[in-house]
Amino acid sequence: MNKMREYERGREDGLLLALRIVEKDGIEGLRKEIRFRGATGIHTSLAAKDLDEASQKIKDLTMDCFMVLSIASLHDVFGFGETRIQRWAEKFNEGAEYLAEGLATWQDYIDGIKEELGIEIEFK
Repeated sequence: MNKMREYERGREDGLLLALRIVEKDGIEGLRKEIRFRGATGIHTSLAAKDLDEASQKIKDLTMDCFMVLSIASLHDVFGFGETRIQRWAEKFNEGAEYLAEGLATWQDYIDGIKEELGIEIEFK
């Protein structure tokens, strides 16, 4: 019986979330939320907008960690100095801005890498 209650509670939570989305963003907002969940496989009691806000710190920390590891690798393996690291960091930040502003998608970058370099990348 406990699993049935959890299932019912989950359904109720889902209906309440759907109601909040419709009240705030209309039926198109709900459609957008459904597409987001289908495309990403992310199923949570948070709406996509709430999830974005909640995960922003994680995204920022991930980018900072990636930056540090990349700079160390570029310096250690390829001998990049301050000037080339700075140029790389500017291009990296430009790409991050394009993603954040919706001017490019991850798939755009993946396709470009495959086309230009012949390297296939798949997200896990």
